[in-house]
Amino acid sequence: MGWWGSSSNGNDPSQNDAIGKLDPSLREFLDQESTVEYTPKPPPPPPTPTEPLLSRPPDPKPSVPKIEEAKPKVPRESLFPDGRYAHLWKNYEPQSSVEARGKSDQERLSDVVEAYNDRRASVGRVASENCALEVLAVQDCYKNGSYMKKMMMCRDENRAQNRCLEMQAKFLKALGYLNMNDRSPADDEKIQMHADKLYLQMLEQEKMIEQAKKEGLPIPEYQSVISKVNLSAAMKGDPLESKQIFPESPDADIPEDAWKGVPAATRKNYEKSIEKLSPAEREIERKALEGEVAATRAYSKNVRNAFVDERIHRLKRKEEGQATIGDMIKTWWGW
Repeated sequence: MGWWGSSSNGNDPSQNDAIGKLDPSLREFLDQESTVEYTPKPPPPPPTPTEPLLSRPPDPKPSVPKIEEAKPKVPRESLFPDGRYAHLWKNYEPQSSVEARGKSDQERLSDVVEAYNDRRASVGRVASENCALEVLAVQDCYKNGSYMKKMMMCRDENRAQNRCLEMQAKFLKALGYLNMNDRSPADDEKIQMHADKLYLQMLEQEKMIEQAKKEGLPIPEYQSVISKVNLSAAMKGDPLESKQIFPESPDADIPEDAWKGVPAATRKNYEKSIEKLSPAEREIERKALEGEVAATRAYSKNVRNAFVDERIHRLKRKEEGQATIGDMIKTWWGW
């Protein structure tokens, strides 16, 4: 059947009316000539409303947690070491640096010498602070002591005080108190506290040795309080080792670098002076000397650098034609 027949069977009333109005003979002719049945295509579906691509909101991305930045460091002059108000300290410059700009070469050299002398003098002051109980014992002996003690000039109390001052000073030197590094007062107090801790540990060991002698027991041999293990433990705040071992170890001697530049006669006299000491006191003496030599070499290096800077500034003034009489005298002397 042709497309006309299929069209007549459709449900569209407008199409049925149009076909019905044709002449019957014409409609029959069209049905005979039509070889392909016409099937009307279904109307395309209505377009769905789509939003523009640009107006579509972007897909939400998973939030990546931000890595917390390191807190800005603040100078030690700040009362808030946790980093608060760091922006106020951004352009801060220590007062010592500001004052150093206007100093002459001679004043800088004088500051180095004065700092070293002050550091050496502070060793005695800090040692006396650690020996406050011994100092008070001497004063109390002279005021309230017995007549016999006063006649003996409080010999026992003075001996304990002098030994405390001497050993505390050696411990401070061994811990590096003489080094003129840029340390804060808190670091100096830590070294002072650790020196007192080592001294108390030494007294405890001596007390146990004396007790063993009185009871007739074998004399224990303890590890030196100033060994590398105990020095590291004291600086960290850990308990000190007091296990019984041989007091002297092969590495107890002063390294050869410490004797570099020291005359052989001086070294021989030093070795002879410590022969009468006990093994523990001998090692303490060696460590104290090692720390003192290291501080002296650092001081010599600072003085040498000050002379080098002074020479550079003097040559610069000479090139600019601003040499002084002092510069000329130093040049004549070969400085």
